[in-house]
Amino acid sequence: MHEITINIDNVDVMTEFLNSVIDREMRSGGDKSENLVNWKEYGFSRQEELDLVAKSLCSVFYQYSRGQIDRRTLKSYFSYLSPDIQNKILSILDGRKEEFNRYLIFAQISSDQKAMLNFDWDVKCILGSSSSSSVQKLIASLTLTCRKAKCPEEKLHVEMNRENLDKLIVALESCVEMTSD
Repeated sequence: MHEITINIDNVDVMTEFLNSVIDREMRSGGDKSENLVNWKEYGFSRQEELDLVAKSLCSVFYQYSRGQIDRRTLKSYFSYLSPDIQNKILSILDGRKEEFNRYLIFAQISSDQKAMLNFDWDVKCILGSSSSSSVQKLIASLTLTCRKAKCPEEKLHVEMNRENLDKLIVALESCVEMTSD
């Protein structure tokens, strides 16, 4: 185990720095083409130095999020920092642990297959058509935004009537029951 050298002695600056590193990792998957633009403000002499620290931080955070190291071990990486900053680091990582775990799960799933990033839905009431002026039916629209690994996002758009929507809901509820057991 090695200490991770960060020359930040201000709690607010440390908070901003750690959140920026975590955000960059989750946004880019570790792609170093997305630089943290404030490397000088964080006390680093060059971008490469910041990248090395960010990589080390993410590695330790991966281990902590997966339960491979405990809080005491995590804290030992920052033993040279003041207790206030050490506690702030722990509180930030604890506060973002669940979000980071979701990112790790998504990254794992999307490396093999398309995974849903988000979805949007709406309901349309159709009052007529070109062939009849008295048609009344509800149509649910569902748009799924998916991505596989680092490929561009794809949108899948589906429209369905009430009967098909009910079948979809039953199928999704079944999936939730199977994963919660």
